[in-house]
This record gives sequence, C-alpha cells and structure tokens, in this order.
Amino acid sequence: MNAARAVGVILATVAGATPASAQQWRTLQSSRQIRSTDAATVRVEYAAGTIDLLPMSDVLLYRMTLTYDAERSQPIAAFDEAAGTVTIGTRSASSHWDHGKSDGSTFRAELSRDVPLRLSMELGAARGTIQLGGLRLQDLSLKTGATKLTFDFAEPNPESLRNFDLDVGAAEVTVTRAGNARASRTSLNVGVGSLDYDLDGAWTGDTELSINLALGKCTLRVPPDAGVRVTGNSFLVDFDKAGLEKRGNTWYSPGYELAKQRVTIQMSAAFGQFNLMRRKNTP
Repeated sequence: MNAARAVGVILATVAGATPASAQQWRTLQSSRQIRSTDAATVRVEYAAGTIDLLPMSDVLLYRMTLTYDAERSQPIAAFDEAAGTVTIGTRSASSHWDHGKSDGSTFRAELSRDVPLRLSMELGAARGTIQLGGLRLQDLSLKTGATKLTFDFAEPNPESLRNFDLDVGAAEVTVTRAGNARASRTSLNVGVGSLDYDLDGAWTGDTELSINLALGKCTLRVPPDAGVRVTGNSFLVDFDKAGLEKRGNTWYSPGYELAKQRVTIQMSAAFGQFNLMRRKNTP
C-alpha cells in the first residue's frame, strides 16, 4: 500500500512561492484514524522552525499541520503497516540547513490520549513547547539539536513509562513536572547545551536517573522531601553544597531511607556543570 495514502487525509497547497528569495512555502495537513487500541509507535522528525505538540481526545491517532519551505525541507507523513509505525514531520532537503531561513516554518501536531504510545522525537533547529502530559506513554525518546524547547508533563502519565531517554545537543532544553512522566528509568545526556530538569509531579517510590555530562550544564530540581542518592564518576561536582553527605563512594541526602520519594542518580560528569536544587515548600 502506498505510504502516503495509508496515512489517512493529506492536503498540500502552495502558499506563494517567491523566486527572489528561492522560498516555496507550502502547507500540508495530515491525520490518521485510530484502527486499534494496541500500542502505537509514533516518530516525529522536525528539521527546523517552530513546533507545537499537544494531546487530544478524538477518533484520530494524530493530526498535524505543516507550513514549510519546499526548497529546504521535505514533509513526512508515512505509515509503515508492517512495522505499525507512523512517522510525521519534516526532514532537511540538504545536508546544510540555512538556519536563517527557518523563520516561518511551523509544525503543529496533536496525539491521541486514548492509545498507548511508544514515542520518539528527533528535532533539529526547533523551538517551542511539547505538551506530553496526559499522553499514554510507554517508551519515550527525545533527541534535540540546536533547539530551544520546553517539554511539559502537565498531567500524570496514565501508563508506566519504562524508559525515558533525552539527548540534548547544542540546545537549551527545559523539562517541567517530569515526575508526572512516571518513568522507571531516565537517561539524560547533555553535550554542549543546557538542561533544566524538574522532578515535580505525581510520583512515589523510587526512580532512577542516569546523567551523562560532556561539556554541558544540567540543573536537576527535586521535591523538598525527596531522598537523593548519587553514585558514579563526578570529578567536578561538589555535592556537599547541595546538602548531601558522603558515605563511602556514595552521596546521600539526610533521611534518604525514610523518604516516600527517592531518586537514585548515576552520574558521569568530567567537564560539565551539575546543579542539584530543592524546590521550596509552598504554604
């Protein structure tokens, strides 16, 4: 079956090509109906521009609207029936993206609240907000390039998130209310960019974070009463300033064993900067 036809509804229109600037702006709308209540694999790729993603309650698995420059990017709206995978977004039309020409490119996508999702996102020179709260996430992989993005978990995940992998390149990334993701295991990799990661949210028990810093900066914000344990290689990190005490080769927060929320951090930071901060109790 033709991949484009299998997607559902696709509409593309030319929106005023301008030869002087060599830009050919087009708009594409695409959606796919829910065919099964089984878990679905959704891949989002976006080369450059403004992105807006949020959950929806509808009979559709996804709905998207793209505005893109056909000279510099290629739209994606494909369904691989054999693999059961939907891929949406854009790819760069060449190996050298002109970031100055990305202004005007927009990508809005809505994903179903009703279907369990294995979601992966690979974002280039993108900026915007990704609303992940309320989605039924089973696995989540986020990879960013030269981005300025906020990932927000405004609502608790109805599913148990097995793996949450976040790779931050030359980017400025903020993750808010990540406790609502209900992730059993989280891997944070920061290259030369910065990551602000807030563990606020509806989680109890234990969660594990693996943090790998190259030259970047990571700020981890934890609830005021959460227990924190840090192990691993952390040459340039001074944990006693964060109120932790050392026992052997491991750092602990006071009262770690009695905490209702406990986070174990496996740290690798040779040259990067790591800050551990506690949110204050609100009256």
